[in-house]
Amino acid sequence: MTPDCEPDFIRSSGVGAQDRLGASGFPDKTAGIIMPVLQNDDFEVLAFMLDVEQDVIREIGACLDQEERRRAARLRLERDRDRFVAARGQLRRVLGSRLGISPSDIELEYGWRGKPRLSRRMPAGDLHFSVSRSGEVGVIALATRQEVGVDIEAVLPVPEADEIAALCFSASEYGSYAALGAEHRLEGFLWRWTGLEAVAKALGCGLGRPISWDEKDWAVRRFIPKPGYVGSVVVRDEW
Repeated sequence: MTPDCEPDFIRSSGVGAQDRLGASGFPDKTAGIIMPVLQNDDFEVLAFMLDVEQDVIREIGACLDQEERRRAARLRLERDRDRFVAARGQLRRVLGSRLGISPSDIELEYGWRGKPRLSRRMPAGDLHFSVSRSGEVGVIALATRQEVGVDIEAVLPVPEADEIAALCFSASEYGSYAALGAEHRLEGFLWRWTGLEAVAKALGCGLGRPISWDEKDWAVRRFIPKPGYVGSVVVRDEW
């Protein structure tokens, strides 16, 4: 593995870990650090900052392939380019760490709706992943042998939340959402929305078209990747 692409992980405890965290308990913009936020036997979720210093962007960007560099270059705003590089570079660092190879040697292929996955030439074809980003935060979910999907959202007002819920939520989800008091409606909507988005990502499709899925087929876990954000991760329920 090339040294400049070695991922820097913070575990939940450990000597010196707190020194690399900001006041919120999350890595600050100088760090380029990946932090676990949820883990069990079936999957894990890692979080990282997208808005980092330029030297961190250059270091992470060294891992990208030519197509990823072209995709970044097509983005008009510098902030969007940097966030894309941070997200894709951190994904490569995490996958390279798991497979024991250089992040620049990671080969990805894409499904018919654009969902990325490890190439069949990679040594661990049963490693599944999903990526989401919102605002200044990105997350990566990893699972073995099971499809996984993850989604996060910043907790910001959604004026059309009731209309979206009526259109997109299942009958049971909409019923539980509609029963919430006004003070809980926003987060209630976002928890349910991230769950729906996570399922769509696991299936490899978008929410722009109807998806066929059964709630009983999925195990859903909610998490907070950083104060001010909510997220959901899903894996197929083998039981």
